[in-house]
Amino acid sequence: MTNLQIRFIPDAEIDPDLQMEIDGLDKLAFEPERLEDDPELSGITWAPSEWMVLGRDGGVLVTQLGLLKREILAGGERVWVAGVGGVATHPQYQKKGYGSALLRAATPFMRNIIQVPFGLLICGDETRNFYERTGWQAAADKVLFAQENGERALNACVMILPLAKQAWRSGKIDLCGMPW
Repeated sequence: MTNLQIRFIPDAEIDPDLQMEIDGLDKLAFEPERLEDDPELSGITWAPSEWMVLGRDGGVLVTQLGLLKREILAGGERVWVAGVGGVATHPQYQKKGYGSALLRAATPFMRNIIQVPFGLLICGDETRNFYERTGWQAAADKVLFAQENGERALNACVMILPLAKQAWRSGKIDLCGMPW
């Protein structure tokens, strides 16, 4: 990894050109065919981010993630989390530490700016080890979330990152809104 420049941008400050860059990286990093063919992910409406965390190397957008603040239900109790979603690294820059650096930079932002006791993300089995290496812990294998046509469940790894001295409540997780 060379000189990664990390920037936190509120969603309201993302102009059309930057949005086009973000969308372009999403298309490169995520396989559209997999999303369309996976019945678990089919037809999901995703929540928009409130902040984007962007990593550039030499002016090139190489890694990004989205953040939002949400009160959810964990084990039947309400808890505030920073939702982490859309973690993406350009395929040519993967396995060079960019994604890990971005997650490490996001940790104090979630703790001090968003001010929540936990980060929460949903990932597939193929990326679980990556998140575990950056301090995230598996919390569940299923999550409930809202969609226009009612509540749905997603069978995927739900991971938390403790940001305060608060214990995580095990049990059913309901995102109380759209997934991120």
